[in-house]
Amino acid sequence: MTTPSKLPRRPLIAAVLLIVVVSASVTSWRWWERRQAGEFTRNPYYCELVAPETIHRLLPTAYGGREDLGSCTWAAPREKGVYRANVHLRASRLTVETARENYREQRSGKERGWEKGTQEDLPGLGEEAFLRFGPTDPGKNITAQVVFRRSNLLITITYARSDDDREAVRAGAIDAARDAVAHLRP
Repeated sequence: MTTPSKLPRRPLIAAVLLIVVVSASVTSWRWWERRQAGEFTRNPYYCELVAPETIHRLLPTAYGGREDLGSCTWAAPREKGVYRANVHLRASRLTVETARENYREQRSGKERGWEKGTQEDLPGLGEEAFLRFGPTDPGKNITAQVVFRRSNLLITITYARSDDDREAVRAGAIDAARDAVAHLRP
């Protein structure tokens, strides 16, 4: 026969253990959720990610950047009969896993509008980065795009020139991406 004083302790111990387990579970979930959210909790000021000096070097006649929802565009005035040179930065703030998936999807080479076989890995830019070229049609400008990911932020920087200087467009896109990486702050 059990004594009445020992009977109420078991439910009390069970209730305390239940509270501890639930509290630990909620704390673990919140920690995991914050970890998945990534380093960036707000969007950066897109037009501040590329230094004005870099924009001036790439587009000497460009005026200030035009910021839209999720992007910034700097453009040179349109020349007669020539396509407009520009730098376009687009950023997406996602979860870390979604940013990784979107990066892999773009890296797969299945996206339309980009030359096949021109992708080049760019170590040292964010956590992962690559460069690709837009197809060159006679009389049209040449385009290079750098795609990079840092934590939960996926950024594409596209640089188009009004000539066909492939090496200059490559170098310009990489310079703009380096600026963006350097200016990113969580």
